[in-house]
Amino acid sequence: MKRIVISAGLAAALATLAACGGGGNNNDSAQQSTPVANPFAKYEGNWTTTCQFHHHEVYTLTSSSNGTVLTFNDKSEYFLNDDCSGAIVATGVYSQPIVTLNYLTTEPNASIKLQSGDTVSGSVDKGTSVGSTATVSFTGSGVTVETLGGKPAWHILYNGGSADVLASSVQSAAPAGLLLRTGQLYILTAQANTGTGFDASAPLTRSP
Repeated sequence: MKRIVISAGLAAALATLAACGGGGNNNDSAQQSTPVANPFAKYEGNWTTTCQFHHHEVYTLTSSSNGTVLTFNDKSEYFLNDDCSGAIVATGVYSQPIVTLNYLTTEPNASIKLQSGDTVSGSVDKGTSVGSTATVSFTGSGVTVETLGGKPAWHILYNGGSADVLASSVQSAAPAGLLLRTGQLYILTAQANTGTGFDASAPLTRSP
């Protein structure tokens, strides 16, 4: 059986952005940016990450304050099969939203570097993010739990292997903006020393 160890906290799409700061706002970009009405309303709904190692994340995005505040709720799902087919053997639910994004402005011609290495241009809704101290708890037919170092650790069993998920905080999350492109959602972090440049997460797909 193969066995992988991951740290449950902010899932892949947001965790990769944590090292970079929030809004990416400076004088150069502010001169080219404009506020728009209900900027975050179009992102509302459920968004699913690409399946990896039996697992994907489902983010539920909810806007408030006339579309200027966006909260991210997270659900982590593990499937029986490697391609995320078959029964769901474990579901991880977070105790509160994992991050809140507060709208700053819209950059209509931002430069975005995709994970493929390609650079594209698009309209980015920029904001400042506030992480949380949300914790995750797993349930399901493939789940057992033990305590390691005073914290819960979930052992998740699926076809051909297992995963050990250790509890941790999500408070370092810092997305700087959002991009919709060809029907997919990209979570962005601001590139250092640029006014309009961003690095993108892997694309998320809208789900029911």
